[in-house]
Amino acid sequence: MKRIFSLLILGLALGWLGAALARAPAKKPEKKDKNLNQTKIIPKKEFREALIKLAKDERVPIASSTLVEKGRGEDYYSAEKILDQNPETFWAEGVKGSGKNEWLAFSIIEESTHIEITPGAGREQFENFNRPKKLLVDFYQVKLPQKDDEYDPSFKWLGRSTYSFQDKNVPVIQKIPVHLPELAMGVRSMYVGVIILQDVYRGQFDDTAINEIKITAVWGAD
Repeated sequence: MKRIFSLLILGLALGWLGAALARAPAKKPEKKDKNLNQTKIIPKKEFREALIKLAKDERVPIASSTLVEKGRGEDYYSAEKILDQNPETFWAEGVKGSGKNEWLAFSIIEESTHIEITPGAGREQFENFNRPKKLLVDFYQVKLPQKDDEYDPSFKWLGRSTYSFQDKNVPVIQKIPVHLPELAMGVRSMYVGVIILQDVYRGQFDDTAINEIKITAVWGAD
């Protein structure tokens, strides 16, 4: 009798459990982060290649193209000119046309809050080259694990700033639209900004130039 009673209780319990499981909502699949390993405007493959180069030397920005003139060195208008604090040197893109959607990637120190951009080719050559009228700056957090002794970057798009300029060699400063907190220890990581050219003021030469960028941290900016 006790055996029959125990089996009856067990059957009722299993039936109740089955009914409860049937009523329970099905677990929804995790949503894929649409900003993970996805670029905005710029080609993903080229961006990954730029990140690998940045990982090897964060001090040197990487550009999608650079103007090379006969009689001048290949680095005369190179991307690193935008960080040399020289008001007469500059980066100039090197594709045919005004350079719309040409880009330049640079590393950003954690806890940075503002980016200042000076358009054009310095004071002396300002009107010779195209000057940015509008450009975008995209922000990414990048992880740099290594695979077969080579960096294998993954990245997440964080946000975007839009810069508009008057046709003057005058810097525009904006607050970075996202917080860039101290990066966690472990897998090597960094923050990266990407300048993307949009509209321009026309110059004598159809190459667009950026004079300088400055990245700063302002205490209490948040």
